[in-house]
Amino acid sequence: MKQTTADLILVLIVLIWGSSYVAMKWGMDSFGIYTLIALRFSIAFFVGIILLWGHMSKIYLHTLASSAILGFCFFLGFIFLLTGMETSPTTSAGFLMATTIVFIPIIQVLIFHKIPNSFLIFAILLCLSGVGLLTLKEGMTIDFGTVLCLIAALCYATQIVTTKWVLSAGENAVTIGVLQLGFTALFAIGPAFFLEMPLQTMNLTSGLIILYLAILCTLVGFVLQAVAQEFTSPEHTGLIYTLESVFAALFGYVLLQEVLPLHGYIGVILVFAGVIIAVRYGKSSENRQEISS
Repeated sequence: MKQTTADLILVLIVLIWGSSYVAMKWGMDSFGIYTLIALRFSIAFFVGIILLWGHMSKIYLHTLASSAILGFCFFLGFIFLLTGMETSPTTSAGFLMATTIVFIPIIQVLIFHKIPNSFLIFAILLCLSGVGLLTLKEGMTIDFGTVLCLIAALCYATQIVTTKWVLSAGENAVTIGVLQLGFTALFAIGPAFFLEMPLQTMNLTSGLIILYLAILCTLVGFVLQAVAQEFTSPEHTGLIYTLESVFAALFGYVLLQEVLPLHGYIGVILVFAGVIIAVRYGKSSENRQEISS
């Protein structure tokens, strides 16, 4: 797979995830946070095992350990995000999650001493400027929900960088992609039963929301993410994830009637420009060699 193809797959994934903000907001009307995570990831895991078992590799102890670490990153990220969304608008949460692109290069520099090239740095600055303009809709007041969404972005950045490291170590992408869903569900099941009242408010609408989140947003999204990340860099992944805030705003406008001001639309243009520059010019020398081979 070429890096451009992998990047396009990631764009499709963030389009799906952009819709998940509205679905999660609706889901929290019927379920507690831990129950929503447990149901979403449990269904995704079991369906993934059934459909993708033939594509999974043999499972070793290090495979389970890697999947558990990634699942824990997801678990923490969703706890912080959903808790933050209780006090923050859907579109605001999506914009704040775009700060993942800031944390990824920081983690890369601190742990792997990898400095992004000049095109990636410029693209990151463009995306940051765009996200800044988008968040001006809420005045960017630092409240509790904002802080929690930023911590969630840090968790996702850690998951993205760790995923690339795990896959580079030779783990099978489909296996890791499915198993991490199971571990995320496992971490949420205990708190769901001890702290919440699972399934008491289940109805047809909430059931359909859970299935949408589980199958499309979770199983398809996270497994494809793991597969695509074999052929692109964490920096590219983080930059493309900034589009999630744009798609979240789009779905928020269509389904929740949340309207952006003029500077918000300028921010959208800057985010798109940053992603295009990153995809077109931000390839590292290492990635160029992979593509040409």
